[in-house]
Amino acid sequence: MACKCRGLPLAIVVLGGLLRRKDPDQWPKLAEHMWRHVRDHDERRVQHILALSFNDLPHRLKSCFLYLGLFPEDFEIEAEKLCRLWEAEGFIKLDKESEEEKAEAYLRELIDRSLIQVVKRNWRRIITCRVHDLLRDFAIEKSKELNFLHIYEGTVAPNTNSRRLACYRGFERFVSLDQSDIRLRTLLFFNLANEDPEIAQLQSFCRQLRLLRVLEDDLSNHFRRKEKEKKRLPDEIGKLIHLRYLGLTNMNALSQFIGNLHALQTLEVKTSGSDPIQLPDEICKAKQLRHLIGRFKWPFRVDNMTNLQTLKEVVVKDQMEFNPMDLINLRELTIEYVRKGNNRYTLDCIGGLTNLETLEVTGKESSEVDLQPLCRSQHLLQLRLVCSAHWKLPSEVLPNLRYLFLDARDVTEDPMPVLEKLPKLTILLLFGIRGKMVCTAGGFPQLEILQLWPPPGYSASIQVQEGGMPVLKGLLIEGGDDVWMPDRLRSIPRPDPPLDWNEWAY
Repeated sequence: MACKCRGLPLAIVVLGGLLRRKDPDQWPKLAEHMWRHVRDHDERRVQHILALSFNDLPHRLKSCFLYLGLFPEDFEIEAEKLCRLWEAEGFIKLDKESEEEKAEAYLRELIDRSLIQVVKRNWRRIITCRVHDLLRDFAIEKSKELNFLHIYEGTVAPNTNSRRLACYRGFERFVSLDQSDIRLRTLLFFNLANEDPEIAQLQSFCRQLRLLRVLEDDLSNHFRRKEKEKKRLPDEIGKLIHLRYLGLTNMNALSQFIGNLHALQTLEVKTSGSDPIQLPDEICKAKQLRHLIGRFKWPFRVDNMTNLQTLKEVVVKDQMEFNPMDLINLRELTIEYVRKGNNRYTLDCIGGLTNLETLEVTGKESSEVDLQPLCRSQHLLQLRLVCSAHWKLPSEVLPNLRYLFLDARDVTEDPMPVLEKLPKLTILLLFGIRGKMVCTAGGFPQLEILQLWPPPGYSASIQVQEGGMPVLKGLLIEGGDDVWMPDRLRSIPRPDPPLDWNEWAY
């Protein structure tokens, strides 16, 4: 089989991805198939091998793979975003798992088959990925046969039979076309030509493409406006009542008609500056909303948003008061305090989110943040505490916590007596830690990765008693002028690669 690949790396890798999912008893049959279809001097040898791998895919994965053809060549795709797009397209078939879990399983299976390349990984979490140029070409060619997708680059008129379109350039010309015969369900914009269309063009296009389910706008210069004027989503967006996924870039205000989008599952808004967006009250009418991503000013209404699973990030000035039952299925939350306030009440509300798994809290410098209410978050897996607040660690154990990043610049006492009791903690990242740290016998029973960043000009020491950190396999210490550790720790290698504290690990 390797000879049939003629030394071509992609062909070998893809074929290997196919073979690894087959029982060795099936390999001779697969080899016989290759002898029949892959000729020694066939210039399309690689295409035949790619077709062999594609045809072997379960039906549920074929659409997911072909979808990759929408993205530009060498484009780095956010793994979470790709999964959410698949969900909005209806590619995910449910059994006992949630759509999010199933979509991630699909992604990992395509990676195992070598049809998707991982670009960035952080521990167990896939951050970004891409598709090889030849695989992308194959996906586009196959999609043309099936009218699955179309690429528009400003020259040839779009294929009116295709329900999915990616616009790379020629945006102004595209939105000026008569779209009345185009039955698009998916429209992805990529600003490869740095275009700057008028807002009226987007309004017109919203009136015509009423059947859209997915709209992803990567145009960073979307509206031609005065520099100080807010860039606002036009009211016509409310006419796209079938939208399930809406991704917006360079936006500073949303229309109240966003509440008309009753099928919306994902709303992602990237602002043009650091100021947060004030969500309209009508956002709570989008009852199917699962993922709300951007930078949003609190307060906003979350009445009965029981399907919401992701909310990031919420900018809080004083306190964040809400009924936890309105967000009963929330699994990921990011909040930022922009000034000192009554954070105790905020954390009391967060502690009532019984399904919360991932939490990031950015505290205002010099404020005291009492984390005791989080003890009620029994399902919490990942916790990131950022900025030099006076973090007051909870005295009770978080039984399922696996990942913790702690900005410890203003932590005056050794945090180890509290942290070492976390029974499932696998990853511990301590920034700005200094002074003496002691791990007792039996402490950190599951800890595998420890990364420390002592501040410049300070000393730090870590003592580990016999039986402490028994499964530690990666240790990184950066910074600090004088760091002492026992010989046993010195022999532990650095994590390869070191974990990025800006990314989650699970």
